[in-house]
Amino acid sequence: MSIHADSAYQIDQVVVARVEQVFPFGVFVCLPDGTRAYVRKRELTQARNLDPRQVVSEGQEIKAVVIALAVPGQELELSVCRAEPDPWETFVQTFKVQDTVIATVKNLSAEGVFVQLIPGVDGFIPLAELAPWPVEQPDDLLWAGDQVKAMITHLDRRTSRLRLSIRGQMKQQAKVGKVLEFLRGRQVVGEELLDEEQTGSVGKKEEGVAPVVAGRVGRVLVVDDHDEVREPLVKWLRRLGLATDGAGSPDQALARLQERSYGLSLIDLDLSGESGLSLIQAMEKVTSDTRLGVMSAPERIAQRSGELAALGVVDAFVKPLNLDEIREALVRLGRGEMSDPLWLPVPESGKEEAKSSFQRLAETMRGGLPLAARFEDGLKDLIRFSQAEEGLVFQLAPDSQQVSIVAQAGELALDQEAVYALDKSPVKDVICEGREVFETNVSRQVRRRFSKLLDLLPFESCLGVPIPARGEVQHALFLFHRKPDVFSRYRLRDAQAMAVLFSVALESQALERRIQTISPFLLSGQLAAGFGHEVYNKMSGLEIQLRNLQDDCKRLELGVESSDFVELGRATDQLLDVALDLKRTVELFRELIRAEQEEQVNVNEVVRRTVWLLRPTAHQHRVRIKVDLTTDLPPIVGSAARLQQVFANLMLNALQHTAQKMEQWPDGRGMLQIATAWEVEEERPIRVRFADNGPGIHHRLWENIFALGFSTRPGGTGLGLFIARSLVESMGGAICVEQSIVPLGTIFRVKLPGGVCEA
Repeated sequence: MSIHADSAYQIDQVVVARVEQVFPFGVFVCLPDGTRAYVRKRELTQARNLDPRQVVSEGQEIKAVVIALAVPGQELELSVCRAEPDPWETFVQTFKVQDTVIATVKNLSAEGVFVQLIPGVDGFIPLAELAPWPVEQPDDLLWAGDQVKAMITHLDRRTSRLRLSIRGQMKQQAKVGKVLEFLRGRQVVGEELLDEEQTGSVGKKEEGVAPVVAGRVGRVLVVDDHDEVREPLVKWLRRLGLATDGAGSPDQALARLQERSYGLSLIDLDLSGESGLSLIQAMEKVTSDTRLGVMSAPERIAQRSGELAALGVVDAFVKPLNLDEIREALVRLGRGEMSDPLWLPVPESGKEEAKSSFQRLAETMRGGLPLAARFEDGLKDLIRFSQAEEGLVFQLAPDSQQVSIVAQAGELALDQEAVYALDKSPVKDVICEGREVFETNVSRQVRRRFSKLLDLLPFESCLGVPIPARGEVQHALFLFHRKPDVFSRYRLRDAQAMAVLFSVALESQALERRIQTISPFLLSGQLAAGFGHEVYNKMSGLEIQLRNLQDDCKRLELGVESSDFVELGRATDQLLDVALDLKRTVELFRELIRAEQEEQVNVNEVVRRTVWLLRPTAHQHRVRIKVDLTTDLPPIVGSAARLQQVFANLMLNALQHTAQKMEQWPDGRGMLQIATAWEVEEERPIRVRFADNGPGIHHRLWENIFALGFSTRPGGTGLGLFIARSLVESMGGAICVEQSIVPLGTIFRVKLPGGVCEA
């Protein structure tokens, strides 16, 4: 320890100091005896390069080590990071060669990537060790700020040298994955999802209803003009112990009602020639004893729900029919539980309030008018309450840098020739630099600066604001008046508010253009909805027939000693499994195209349905899906259709990006893990995480990927994550990238509001 003759301090002496001034380059402190000292930026933290303003604040006490004594013209110098334990000592005591660590990319070179593991400990990843596939340039794979997971290949404490390998870590991970897959018996995509709860009634023996319940339900009449639905449904109901008849037309139904009494009539709403609704109305004249149930597509039931309720319909069953739902409804009816049908719409509460001018303009900005018309509508309103004489919206072309007028409103005449010189006016300053303009007397104060704009139109008062959209500014809004001192600062706020609405118009236009690119997909959804009714009928009939055939085979096996009947029974069981699988897929597809409704939503069930729907896509991309759903997750209030679209977009994004990585790395195996959790202390306590082992997302893009039109995938529309965020926020939730490690994978986190979790 060296001592300066005139100094009260010694080199390597530990001191405590109080921060007096903080600058981007360093910190000035005061020691207890009043001595002033200085801490350089690189001596403040082990990271060496952090802005001091992010580390300390004025008045804070810090512990430091003296590293340079004061000399004339130079303050005493201190080091905070040298007062802390040596990070290398801590690191070598914790990690060794072959260990996996997480690091942050600091710099890139032609030979590889420099990373920081902990503040004060840096390492190097050679180019050949960046990935299992060839990487020509480090920035083809990694950017500064990205997180990486790598295996330590060389660790020398004496020279403070550390080398790592992402390629080695990924190959090691792949080997472990193959061993685990072998131990699991090489399960295929989706197998682990098909537990007893999710497969529903597959393979279950049909159960009847109690004789007492059946007696209270009474005789059942099934009215459906599709033989493939009616006949097997009649047979299935009889096996439940219910006396059942069928009718293939309204006339047959009315005739049977005149012949005998029925406790329940199940009627297809879409009878050919005469609607089921008309039949129900006609049945009132014949009998009032039968209780009424209807069968149809969900859209059809929703359209007629008010009329059905008025006619006393006790329940409705969506096609393709769910036999478990029908059995439960029969038990409920037999017990006399005549509560309000669950399929009835919730009545609206209160009348819609009158919309303000701002709300009307907001709708206009999102409407279908041309962009210039939307701007003009807004300018007219702004001129009216700001007392301006002229309003203009300018645009700066990104390529030619020329300024043009895209919308105008007001009474001042414009010199169109002057437009060509506006790139040398304050208009360009507002757009390029984001600076606002507020001038109340141009002639007296800044006429020279506004000369090019004055060539366009005469004015004394002027204000201008930028119009941001999609993270950039290409437009500006200006107001003008020929008299001085017309505008107050409040008018500037009005212009800022209108600029926000104009941003909505620009974002809306971009969305419309993107949607045009996917219009064929939208059309296919409409076509699917059109022929859905026929598909539902076929599916219902197929399932019921197979269940009846299954029962017949079991009865034959008991009385005939023949392997042929045994094989027939097995084949029937397998065929029924396929039919139920197809039925579930059709039901889930129907959920995606059905009309939205506010409801209690089971988040776990939405996850299961979405996974089931995307099983074929996952299998095609060689991606295995695993789910880990917490029990007792409370429901949320919202739209199941919206939430399913959110989950589908996130899963498709993960599957597609993971498939791209698997193309580069054939030895790898894609994985998507979905987990739900309940975090009671959080404002949005329900968490849904989607973790994939795809290529990862650069840290700088974590927020950009949710922007409209932004896509990191070649040929991507840039709509999926934008729509997902919009839908989640519409339900009071939030979505973000929780973690992404290049090139190992990404975790998306969805946060949703929920009720009280029951114990």
